[in-house]
This record gives sequence, structure tokens and C-alpha cells, in this order.
Amino acid sequence: MKSKIKGLPLMASAIVLSLVFSGCSSNNSGNSSSSAEGNTSAQTEMEGGPLTKYDPPIKLRSTMNETGKETLAQGDTHSNNIWTRGYEEELGIKVSYDWIVADANYNDKMNVTLASGDLPDLLKVSTVQFEQLYEAGMLEDLTGVFDKYASDLVKEYYAEEDGAGLKPVTKDGKLMAMVSFPGSLDSSDMIWIRKDWMDKLGLAEPTSMQDIIKIAEDFTFKDPDGNGKQDTYGISLNKDLPINAFLLGYHAYLETWIKNADGEVVNGTIQPEVKAGLAELQRLYKEGVIDPEFGVKDFAKAMEDVNAGKSGMLFLPQWAPFQVKDMIKKDQNVNWVPYPVQSIDDQPAKTQNHLTIGGVFAVRKGYEHPEALIKLLNFQAEKMFGESAKTERAKYLNGDTGLGFQNAVVSNLPPNKNVKAQDEVEKALESGDTSNMGLEAKLFYDDIQSYRGGDLDKWHMERIFGPLSSQSVIKHYRDNDLVLMNEFIYAPTKTMNSKAATLDKLRAETFVKIIYGSLPIDEFDKFVANWKKLGGDQITKEVNDIVKAN
Repeated sequence: MKSKIKGLPLMASAIVLSLVFSGCSSNNSGNSSSSAEGNTSAQTEMEGGPLTKYDPPIKLRSTMNETGKETLAQGDTHSNNIWTRGYEEELGIKVSYDWIVADANYNDKMNVTLASGDLPDLLKVSTVQFEQLYEAGMLEDLTGVFDKYASDLVKEYYAEEDGAGLKPVTKDGKLMAMVSFPGSLDSSDMIWIRKDWMDKLGLAEPTSMQDIIKIAEDFTFKDPDGNGKQDTYGISLNKDLPINAFLLGYHAYLETWIKNADGEVVNGTIQPEVKAGLAELQRLYKEGVIDPEFGVKDFAKAMEDVNAGKSGMLFLPQWAPFQVKDMIKKDQNVNWVPYPVQSIDDQPAKTQNHLTIGGVFAVRKGYEHPEALIKLLNFQAEKMFGESAKTERAKYLNGDTGLGFQNAVVSNLPPNKNVKAQDEVEKALESGDTSNMGLEAKLFYDDIQSYRGGDLDKWHMERIFGPLSSQSVIKHYRDNDLVLMNEFIYAPTKTMNSKAATLDKLRAETFVKIIYGSLPIDEFDKFVANWKKLGGDQITKEVNDIVKAN
């Protein structure tokens, strides 16, 4: 039920970087081929450490999507590459893939595999598929092997945010899977504004929602581009309605589960604060401050207008600089600057953040070496961020870019690594001392210095990791307790799966019509009643039951 903006390029994701189970539980005959070679060594192996090599080697079957294939070294394939060779040479794990498909087809292919009952040893699944596997009793308990085999580095990653990443896969106190958990901070909302336009119009930096509104109005009516025409508008939107950063100024938390005064979990979308924010957006649209054609433009089309200099305010996350960096190459006076969300009253505005699970990694019931999953995660963390990274990171990532981890059979990046890197970068820029910087932070630092030395291709690094950057805004949220987390961090409920599309369509259509003015603002109350009747009340009950049970 959470809308997502599409169009984020691969480099951006790297830097910031859904079945019926008839037959599943009764047919595991196809798994015998991956039994360990030399099972007699299993007990000896149990005395090993996080990266102890199996001798003799073991076999492990899994599956793979093609994300990242463009980062493979020349001559390498998903079945034979630096990662698979490393697993065999250093861990004694011979990884093979039952199938490899395009990312868009992965969930459907996995559903077919799960229905067949012939499960790979290492299951890379969605949260919904994980819940189905768990309910069918088809997963190994990983509690003991995680405690025993996880490296200090991997344990550190999963301890982030009070261990939130593992909560969705912990059942009755037992750890039933691992996850890819990048942390929640990069999902923070913020407001991007053309600072060069503000300077030209003599506008101070915003400290309130009233300031944000005035800036948007002046960008519309006071000719910020200086061409003598009223051909700009303050706020860029598109049909997906990226209005979170605006609504947060009214303490409205769209598509977020929050606790009310009674301690019950409610959906922020239907709260009265949303109505107040929509009323102001309706007024601004009527004034001409919002792109008049936003309701028929997708994200890419809206960004074309932004890059053509038609708008001066965006509501996008930390990766926004990737979308506007070409403007700087054409005109170095263009100056996009991120600001924290602002408040309409005397209560501080907070960003709404969501627990992001990039994937779930589980082990099929009966596989002889469940600890192999933990060792594979240890291996990836060590090659990218441990002591080995100093000499081997470039080899495993086909260069120091940070791309290529997608080719590992499982991977987990350090949660909230980007804001931590920004801390290091800002200190180094102030002091000139880079001796204590982490490897990634040093790469970001070098890119910023290249930009400051005239390389405009690196401008986006300045605005993501520099002193005046999206990560500095995120640091402001973190350090000032201005993050409101979604209370529901688990797999979609039964009614969510069947009703979410209907409710999302209802919300999108109603909100666009309200902003356009084709529906009066009081239609929001009718929307709330319909939302509840069409499944929202049942979803709310299910959400509360799950939250209370966990």
C-alpha cells in the first residue's frame, strides 16, 4: 500500500545503494543431490568459525535474478564469477543455481518453484513467500547458527535500529531467516529547492511550512528565471502524487501505520491532518503554483519539465541529485539544495520512514548445513567492508564503485551506511585529514574533491554526501529525533493482499481530483468512509493483531 517512484538508476541504488503450497511439504526428493560431500565432517565443521572452509567441500543450490549482470567481469557469468569462485576456493561451498531469470520475473518463477515442492537449499524469497514457507513448516531455525557463526561485522549490521531488520523473520523467539536490511534512514523525505532562484528573488531559507508555500508562490509569479514571462511553477508533481514531504508539514503520515493517543495502530492516510494538507494543495493548484498537467504526467515526464527549468521545488528522497545533475552541466548557476520538511505550527515536522527489506534469505528444512547461509553473508561483508576490503574490494566489485554486490548469492549492505559515510566526509573536508576514513567514505570524498576541482560529472556526490546534502538532512533528522517509523514492519496481511490495489486506486483517484478542485475538500470524509468499508477496517484489525503479537 505504499507507492514507489520509479526511474532510479542503478548507480543511485548502489550508492545509497509474491502461491498455493499443495505438494510443498510432501515432496523433497529433488534435494538429495545437494547433500554434503563427506557428511562425516559435519561435526568437525561445527567447531569452525565465521569463515572456516569446509573440507571436503559442500554443495548448495539456490536461485538468482539478473540484476547486476552488467557489472560482471568480462567472460564471467552468474554461474561462474568472482563470487562463486571465492565461495568454493575460500569457504569450500560449491554454489549452483537451479535457475536464473530477469528480476521482473523472479517472484513468479519462485512461486512455481515453491509449488513444485523441489526447493533449493538456499531460498531467496519475498516476505509473503517467507510467511507461506514458515506456516508450512519448511524452514530451518537459524537461531543457533547465527549466534555461533555470524561474524562481528554481520552481527553489528543486524543490531542496527534495535534489531529491527530481523524482527519480521523472528517467530516465537526463533530466527527463521536472514534479510537484506539497508536501514530506514535513506527513505527519509525532504524538499529540494532551486536556491539560485531563491537568491535571485531575495528569499530566505525556509524555517516553516509558511515559508515553503511563499517560496513556491514566488517561483510561480515573480519570474525566477528572468525571461520576462510567467512560465514557471513552484511545485513539480506527477500522477503518482509524491506529496509526502508536503503533507508532513501538517503532521500527516501518508501510507504509514502510526499509533494514536489510545495506543492503537491506525493508518495515517485517513487522518484529519491529511485533509488539511490536501486543502492547501488544492488552493495552490487553483492559483497555478502546481504543474497544471501533473495528473497525466509520469515521473520521467515531470522530470523533463524540471530539467527544462520549469519548476523550482521537488519532493524527492536523498537520490534526487541523480535526476537533475545534467542541469548543472548546462548551467553551473543552477543550485538545487535539500531542506528538511517544515512545520505549519509550533510542533516540529518529522520525516516518515519505512523499514525496507530488500529480500529474505532462508534455508529449506532438512539442508545439512544451515550455517552456510551465515558464512556466505560473512564472506560478502568481509570482502566489501572488512579488513579484506582494503585489498580485495575492487576485485569483488569489478572496481571500487560499489557495484557488483548484486552478483553475490546473498548480500547485505551496512544499514544506514550512507549517513555514516557523510559524517566522515564532512569531517575530512573540514580538516583535510583522510587517514581514518572508511573505504567508501574516502571514495565519496575523492568524488567531491573532483567536483570542486571542476569535474561537473561529480556534482551529485557533493549534494548527496557533502556538507550541504541530502545525507546531511538525514543526519539532522537522526540527531534531532525527527524520524517517525512505520509501526507495521511485517509481511502484508491477508486483506492487504486482496484489497490493497482497490484502496490504493481509491486514494490516488480521490486525492488527484481534490487537488484539481473537481471534488470539494469535504469529499475526503467520504473517502475515509469508503476506505474503511472496502477493507481498511479489516486491515487495521489485522495490523493491530500482528503488532500486538510481536
